[in-house]
Amino acid sequence: MHRFLVSTFRRLLDVTLTAQGEVHDMRVVDEAHGVYFGITRRGPFIFVAERNLDINKEPMTPGDPQDVIRLYFRWPSGRMTRTPLYFGSKAFDDLHQIAYDRGALFVTSARFPFLFRKGLFGGRRGIDIRDAVPAPYVRQDDENHDAYHINSVSVDGDHLMVLAHNWDQPSFAIRMSLRDARQGRMTGAKVYEDLGFCCHDIIPDGDVFWTLDSGGSALVRVDITQGTKERFALAGASDDPDAVPFPRGIDLLDGMLAVTYGFNEDRADRMDSDAMIALFDPEQEAFVKHLSLGRHGNTCAVMRV
Repeated sequence: MHRFLVSTFRRLLDVTLTAQGEVHDMRVVDEAHGVYFGITRRGPFIFVAERNLDINKEPMTPGDPQDVIRLYFRWPSGRMTRTPLYFGSKAFDDLHQIAYDRGALFVTSARFPFLFRKGLFGGRRGIDIRDAVPAPYVRQDDENHDAYHINSVSVDGDHLMVLAHNWDQPSFAIRMSLRDARQGRMTGAKVYEDLGFCCHDIIPDGDVFWTLDSGGSALVRVDITQGTKERFALAGASDDPDAVPFPRGIDLLDGMLAVTYGFNEDRADRMDSDAMIALFDPEQEAFVKHLSLGRHGNTCAVMRV
């Protein structure tokens, strides 16, 4: 059995797959505070980015906080409970991916400097990534708008990895010292350019990392040392030629990868589109399974639990 949390524009889902890769069970954990996005965990504690805003920036649940990271708890029975505890900050805006590290959360935000380290018991540091932005992509006045759309962050041993969606220009990633990032500094940066367009997620896996070329409907494998790239089209997702997969969400399984996606990145359809999950076999270098989870909105993240 494989069990995942899947966040979507409308719901947070608890999904269990059989060993053969079929849907065994699916439960709605929460549905009143979308858009749900980043997910990370520490033991039984699960942290979920809840915007509590729809695509028109209208509150999903009026009166509840917006752009916060909510604490969920996983009981020994496996049941998950949404708690009243959450982490907020005036620096949080349009929250995307988050990553746990040593009693703190690395948080991606649309507000300058776009990447923060927020302590669970207080304190916040901004990490200015602008010195590593490739010269062709540097934008003017980038302190006053979401210039590079930093949307994904992952801890990789002694390094921190960050992904820039980068709007209408090619996406890029930055690998930096984790030790210095904990102090709010970016050092030792290595930059990976031309990953695709509108990329989401960055998942380290030994001597490579994986990302999603969302605009190009593809999974991308990148050699950490050489920077060489291999692309795998999200083939077999649909027999409808007009249904274009837009992947957001990737996590590692035992010898497999789980990729979540929706169809057609049309803004008006994001709240109610089909939420899909695909399994990718790195040895076969092919997607071997596509599963529908139902009309829960475009997917945002997936995390094995």
